[in-house]
Amino acid sequence: MKTDVREMNARQQAMMGLLRLSPRLQVRELARRFNVSEMTIRRDLQALEQRGVLVRTYGGGAVSAAGNHPGHLPAHPESEEKAAIGRKAAELAQSGQTIMVDTGTTALEVARHLPNDPSITIATTSLGVALELHTTQINLLLLGGFVHKGFPSLYGPLTEHNLGILHVDTLFIGCNGADSADGFYANDLQVLTQVQAMMRIADRIVVVADSGKFTRKSFVRYARPSDIHTLVTDGNLPLQDRQALEDQGVTLLLAE
Repeated sequence: MKTDVREMNARQQAMMGLLRLSPRLQVRELARRFNVSEMTIRRDLQALEQRGVLVRTYGGGAVSAAGNHPGHLPAHPESEEKAAIGRKAAELAQSGQTIMVDTGTTALEVARHLPNDPSITIATTSLGVALELHTTQINLLLLGGFVHKGFPSLYGPLTEHNLGILHVDTLFIGCNGADSADGFYANDLQVLTQVQAMMRIADRIVVVADSGKFTRKSFVRYARPSDIHTLVTDGNLPLQDRQALEDQGVTLLLAE
């Protein structure tokens, strides 16, 4: 059975990440980690079992012996595209830098491709990024805060306070929608001030987004093109969008 990551919610994708670290998951621990009910976790586990990722066990789930281990899931074209963007963006990281990686699937791909360099420090609000990097040599700072109910990330007054005392060389951030003339959008008004707090502490702001994001705007704009420094995207971005962004001072990097 093939596993299409597009059909999974963010919590289920995070569970797949946890399975890379541990062969067994417990309902009670997952409910506490993601701040949802145990019934919600059981439905997630059932959905993952139906996709062949795991088998249900008493009180949780375990890696499927049938072969669909999360570390060997078939790649989907969309995930391959995001991985290429993440790989290209990660080339911007340099030894000795402090870097912030935002939440989102494309930002997570950046984290996966960062050099395993003990002189690099990564700050993040993403539980997925923290899980991805916690066994590497990279110095990892996970900001405190409330756990978002819809996505495995941290937010709130404590998070923004912690952001206010930091400085980073580079911020990698995604978006839910984009317009080459108007800017970059998020779905959630609740995270607007947090995203803008991240931007204030960064010397360089790098947006990572596939070209499909430029077909729609989302709920709230967090930045105009002139507010960012670099966009890393794929080669399908139309020429008129490329020109509009470059006219506003944005450096474009196209992933192959």
